[in-house]
Amino acid sequence: MKTIMLFLSIVLLVSFQSFSQLELEGTIKSNFKVVQLENGEMKFYNFEPKSKKINFYNLDNSLWKTIQLPLDNNHYFEELLLVSKNTINPDKEIELVYTSIEYNYTHVEEDPNDDNVLVRYTLNIVNESGRKILTVPNSQRLKLSSSNGISKLLVYKGAEQAFQDDSEILVYSLPLKK
Repeated sequence: MKTIMLFLSIVLLVSFQSFSQLELEGTIKSNFKVVQLENGEMKFYNFEPKSKKINFYNLDNSLWKTIQLPLDNNHYFEELLLVSKNTINPDKEIELVYTSIEYNYTHVEEDPNDDNVLVRYTLNIVNESGRKILTVPNSQRLKLSSSNGISKLLVYKGAEQAFQDDSEILVYSLPLKK
């Protein structure tokens, strides 16, 4: 009888272990972020400020791509907004949409006539070779829009400046999907 109870206890214990729902596969450092490609594929990435490179990793932590960002002088990488395989350009290279930031140290807070802003954003689109496709100063937001098979890239320019009338939406055509 004891052996039957012991056998049932072991079987029950093993069955609970085999039906566990969550299993830790590993950890990722907090300086990594996640991005989802158009096809649903997930990638991890991190930015190396000294070398100005973005490293992309597959979910199994293997290196997928390393891309050198062409940052202008006094511009710093801020945020990756989009990684595109086919939306922006249907070639074999991927395109990155990211924002860079420039700090204006000549800004005087107490001077009401000082029109200079403390922080300037720039929206950038580059391909994986590092070639700039688009640079939009005074911008940090975009939206992909599609209607009736026609796709557009909407870039919000000047929207981060409150109470100013120079805000606008720049509309760019995107290639037709195959």
